[in-house]
Amino acid sequence: MKNIKKILYNKSFQNGGWMYLLQFFNTILPLVTLPYITRILGTTQYGTFSIALNIIGYLQVIIEYGFGMSATRKIALSNKNTTQISKIFTCVIFSRTILLIGTYLFVVAYCLINSNGYVQIVSLLVLSICLFGYCLEQSWLFQGMQELKYLSIINIIARSVSVILIFVLIKTSNDLIMYCFLYSISPLLSGILGVILAHKKYQVKLIKVNVDDIIEELKNGWYVFTTQLSSKVFGSIGITFLGIFSSSSIVGIFSAIQKIPNLLMLAWSPISQILYPISSKKIQNSYSEGKRFILKVKNILVLIFSFVAIFIAIFSKPIIHIAFGSQYSVYYYWIFPLLLWLIIAILNNFYGIQILLGSGYDREYSKCFQIGVVCTLLFNFTFIFFWGGLGAAIAPLASELILTVLLKKEIKKIEKLN
Repeated sequence: MKNIKKILYNKSFQNGGWMYLLQFFNTILPLVTLPYITRILGTTQYGTFSIALNIIGYLQVIIEYGFGMSATRKIALSNKNTTQISKIFTCVIFSRTILLIGTYLFVVAYCLINSNGYVQIVSLLVLSICLFGYCLEQSWLFQGMQELKYLSIINIIARSVSVILIFVLIKTSNDLIMYCFLYSISPLLSGILGVILAHKKYQVKLIKVNVDDIIEELKNGWYVFTTQLSSKVFGSIGITFLGIFSSSSIVGIFSAIQKIPNLLMLAWSPISQILYPISSKKIQNSYSEGKRFILKVKNILVLIFSFVAIFIAIFSKPIIHIAFGSQYSVYYYWIFPLLLWLIIAILNNFYGIQILLGSGYDREYSKCFQIGVVCTLLFNFTFIFFWGGLGAAIAPLASELILTVLLKKEIKKIEKLN
């Protein structure tokens, strides 16, 4: 009984429980809304939404800027000093505000030169509401404090409000713009609630900082930012090129099928978030002991996710038919390379995030991604040009395999130097 209580009160166990509650909502709610939305909007309208959301995804990475890793690490090492936390909080908010202004200028410029029509432009403008929410979000703070309960509660509330309104208000394919607005409510509400709770819980507030502090914060996040931007390209450049070379309908079909491995990635995400602070401390105290711990966890989790991916691959056609409809299930075989990509991506998380980033080798990790992103661009452009949606599914797998080789070489090089 004492051992059970010890486990239940363990901070990592509690954080894991809360994050999985959040990911339960993140996984179940799309399973409820996606079959409804893909059928109501149809492949063309859903493709238009996906193209606009894809652009917002790139801008989200710019605003978040890698603070999810760099600032999280600083918070974890702050010993909960309120003044120090407030300084980090202020620098992150000011930095993101500058980046937010830049992204809105890009949105305006894109709309002025865009030739895809009125609906595409309006969809992008409405979805850009999300960007303000991303500027305010405090997941990096709660993660660094290892208080993921609050992060989970905030996101569950925000997502629930958005989903309820979607079912109430979205009735026909003509409701695309309304759907874009309701989709934007979740990150906006989450960001506002996060700032309020961070202030009440940790007494963080905006304090006086100088320009050098903000520049230093941006420098700290630079390598992680370039890595995350590369990661975004890994996952999203396919939709970008499909929007150029294919119809909105093909974009909609690929975007829907891609959601299945993405949902599995949502199941993986809290594990990565929980592991990262633990891995950072272990590997910085002792590189060999920390690496041994990370690889042990890797072997177990990669095996579990592999079994799930195999099951989905076997029953992929009926799963896609039930989830999205007959228009989508014709292309069920696109999911095979995407599922294999998922497994390799999880494997690379251990090599890159847990080992390289956790031990402070941000530059080395970023360098691997810069090479990988070039491969991603080339593969996607070439494969999509010749094979369309199937090429978009194969390209990220090929890029991820190259990244695996690069990361393992970098780890061996660091170990030789040490």
